[in-house]
Amino acid sequence: MGPEQKPFSGVVVRIEPDGFGIVQFDHNVGANTHGVFSTIIGSTVPFRHVKPGMHVSGVAEISDKDLAAVKTLELD
Repeated sequence: MGPEQKPFSGVVVRIEPDGFGIVQFDHNVGANTHGVFSTIIGSTVPFRHVKPGMHVSGVAEISDKDLAAVKTLELD
């Protein structure tokens, strides 16, 4: 059984041209306050449309590290 995944909502606070970004969660996901998404980590991330300040939701894999891994991301 893999790491636990939980739904989240939050705001995109950073996005890089090489295809990764950071989401600040509205409410902690496990111990995590932020999640990272990228073209490698997530399978359903609409990168062309994601911009800083946008509200998003999805599913994140919780971690005891600083950042959760965002698995899916949808624009709200």
